[in-house]
Amino acid sequence: MKRKLFLMLALAAILTACGSGSASEGSLPNETAAASETTSDGLTIPLDSLSAQPLFIDWEQDGTPMQLIALLDGEQVRLAYNTCQSCAGSPYAYFEYKDGLLTCQNCGNQFGLDSVGEVVGGCNPLPVGESSVEGDCVVIPASELEANSSAFTNRRKFS
Repeated sequence: MKRKLFLMLALAAILTACGSGSASEGSLPNETAAASETTSDGLTIPLDSLSAQPLFIDWEQDGTPMQLIALLDGEQVRLAYNTCQSCAGSPYAYFEYKDGLLTCQNCGNQFGLDSVGEVVGGCNPLPVGESSVEGDCVVIPASELEANSSAFTNRRKFS
């Protein structure tokens, strides 16, 4: 009950800070949650929800469940889709975070957070190609999300 109330209050605060629209809540595979907003323009993430720890944000793009890894590295925002570039196609081509490392649930390769959004190719999270900081929020355009939804077609549903 307390968690539900907290999430509702957090969501209300985020909608106030980033504008209005339909909102969805995301959840980490590690039991941590964050709120984000999806609109026809894209996905909006409040900057104050980001930290040095990875945040996993769920949403659906045209019926396909997707997930994003987002974090702050100093003042740099790091964004990547939570799908492994090499293992794509597997329902387990995603990363979980533990003890400072991201681990691919399909092949077991591990990576530090400094590779999030930086490394193209190989067994790494797929970098987000286009995003911007607008006011107090990070915005990923709908066209960017649509262009990468095919990487999630075989994925298990997030929860």
